[in-house]
Amino acid sequence: MVSGSKKKVLVAGATGYIGKAVVAELLDRDYIVFAIVRKENQLEYSDQCNLNVISLEMGKNSDWTKQLPKIDIIISCLASRSGCEHDANFVDYSLNSDLLYFALKIKLQHFILLSAICIQKPKLAFQRAKLRFNSKLMASGLRYSIVLPTAFFKSLSGQVNRIKNGKSFLVFGNGKRTSSLPISEIDLAKYIVNCIESEESWNKSLPVGGPGPAVTPLDQAKMLFEIFDKPKKIKHISPRFFDFALILLFPVSFFSQKIKDKLELIKIGKYYAEESMLFYDADADAYDASKTPQFGENLLYDYYCSLRDEPEKIPDMGSQKLFS
Repeated sequence: MVSGSKKKVLVAGATGYIGKAVVAELLDRDYIVFAIVRKENQLEYSDQCNLNVISLEMGKNSDWTKQLPKIDIIISCLASRSGCEHDANFVDYSLNSDLLYFALKIKLQHFILLSAICIQKPKLAFQRAKLRFNSKLMASGLRYSIVLPTAFFKSLSGQVNRIKNGKSFLVFGNGKRTSSLPISEIDLAKYIVNCIESEESWNKSLPVGGPGPAVTPLDQAKMLFEIFDKPKKIKHISPRFFDFALILLFPVSFFSQKIKDKLELIKIGKYYAEESMLFYDADADAYDASKTPQFGENLLYDYYCSLRDEPEKIPDMGSQKLFS
């Protein structure tokens, strides 16, 4: 294997939650990093000698990849923000496809793609867009690694402020229907960068979660009540809430793109209320934590403790926030 210091790695999605961690991990391992950003001040570590910041708006022009340098490896952490169909088709499929065409043109060594474990059981527009590109990448003839992580720590932080402010924790049904093996951005970044060096990770789709045991929404609630020393207040919401909303909005969605997007967001909420973020055993038609590969050492409990101690680090979920 060639040492990290001699390999040039392009990171797409370098300013995102996982992308930033991947850039940091690559720099720690002496790779030469080319990070695509919209604005130069979006990325930390700008003073590092191995970091080259490429400021451009991906997809603005059909030939935008002409601005990219010749590199050895691409790590794509691109993901649509909303998950709506037009956004997913543009980001998850089209932009990644542009990168793939560029990779084929320069005879790239390795294309590493950050995808999502939920594509195992696709029901949503963004999952279908991801699967379309995954199939294209696997058929390209390039060496690839497709990383399928479970839930991120950030994804399980949407109700931290509710508990901090003494409100109830909201769960769908009994709060035990779904579970995940959440993984930190630091551990996931290490796993992604390991794919460069580990032949066992080549030409494979790689489900991965953090260290166990699996965590349900009810488990999250118990952790937060304990950590923030708040009274245990749990409010149970029927998952049928989503069905009523879908029935109400569906007829109107034919006449409004805005309503159509809202409908897709409701479908996304319903999916995460009903489906676990674990390895899906198709033969058994069941999710299985024991078959979900685990990696890393960071625990969700410790992450919640860090948010208690440094509340300024509580993530802003933005449009991804389901509960306020």
